[in-house]
Amino acid sequence: MFGVVQIAGKTEPISLQKGLSLYKQPLSKGKGSPNWYARVYLPIDGRDIHTKSTGTTDQKVAIKLAYEFYGECLVKAQIADGTLIPKGPASQSYVRFDRIADQWLDQLKSEVGDDPRKHRHWIDCKSAVLGRNGFTDFFGKDDIGGITTDRIRAFIQYKIAGGPAGKLAATTIKRNIVLLNVLLKYAWEKRLLNSVPPMPKVATKDNPRPWFDHDEYQRLHNAARGQAKAAKNAGDQKAADEWNELSDFMIFMVGSFLRPSEWPYLQHKHVKVVSDADNPHLVLTVIAGKRGVRKSVTMGTAIAPYRRIVARTGKAPESYVFQPEFLNRRTAQRRIADAFETLLQATDLKLDGFGNKRSTYSLRHTSLMLRFDKGQNIDILNLAKNAGTSVDQLERFYLKRINTADKIENLQSFRK
Repeated sequence: MFGVVQIAGKTEPISLQKGLSLYKQPLSKGKGSPNWYARVYLPIDGRDIHTKSTGTTDQKVAIKLAYEFYGECLVKAQIADGTLIPKGPASQSYVRFDRIADQWLDQLKSEVGDDPRKHRHWIDCKSAVLGRNGFTDFFGKDDIGGITTDRIRAFIQYKIAGGPAGKLAATTIKRNIVLLNVLLKYAWEKRLLNSVPPMPKVATKDNPRPWFDHDEYQRLHNAARGQAKAAKNAGDQKAADEWNELSDFMIFMVGSFLRPSEWPYLQHKHVKVVSDADNPHLVLTVIAGKRGVRKSVTMGTAIAPYRRIVARTGKAPESYVFQPEFLNRRTAQRRIADAFETLLQATDLKLDGFGNKRSTYSLRHTSLMLRFDKGQNIDILNLAKNAGTSVDQLERFYLKRINTADKIENLQSFRK
């Protein structure tokens, strides 16, 4: 270990390697610093000597930071075409963050194929990297090997400052951290990083999921039926069909537990009607599931709206169940969402009792909440698997809303 030699009130420089040393400034009243400083000897921008405070009094940490500073200086000097090969701890190539991010996006895009889930993931990653206040806006041409946990914390503050009114939801911050971690792991797999820095922890608050109670839900789809009837009486069959489809969509969604990102890719070949069983239902092959492809069993209430849909538009195997006229499924998703928004405004059901905004996602929340509210002896694990979620998610966002006093019979029941 290097020793420290005091000369005339100051520290004799410690030579770490040729062109790099560590020293301390002499202390006097109101001047100097107890921290170590790194000194680099390289011709850059007309100067041969470059200094930087390491910000620490810990000699071991200061040595590590000094080598990092030396690496930065080598990059600026464009030594060896940007590849750093100094002795000791600084022996790592300089790799620009933005170029690695581009390579990562290219790889993700090449893996998309016909998988809608992978396509959505690529879109999310592209937005995180190239979007407003994205990764490349902050890290840019930085050496990817120099990204530390503190640097990531600085990015979070940058991201928050660029958010609406200087605020950002904890879930958005967490999603950005997760994607950045995946990107850095990609660089590590390519042997461009010695290790991936620990990601900062982000505290998230489990907000209640907005849903519709049974009366609100009936009021909503009945209102759509009313709009359809009014349109038909006015001679507008196209509008009547659209309102009828929206009503069937709501009943189907509450009976099937689907996410808004899952229904657009549901085709008739993915639907099997099981009507000759003790419990009639549909068996859905969900190809755009958040957790991958899954088989999902619906409630019996989903059969009637599905049959009405078939009666209106047919059931060609490759045809989409909802909004089949739109090959662009994001357009189909947006049209349903817009019509649902219009209905929410008309029925004064836009906000729930907690002041949370409702959307088509609230139909999924409704289907799960009604299972807990109306069901008997619910198998939580089976419900989670059927809905493409986890028991943890059900406990965090749904079971907390259930009043255990209402389920006292179930709570005190015994197996026969």
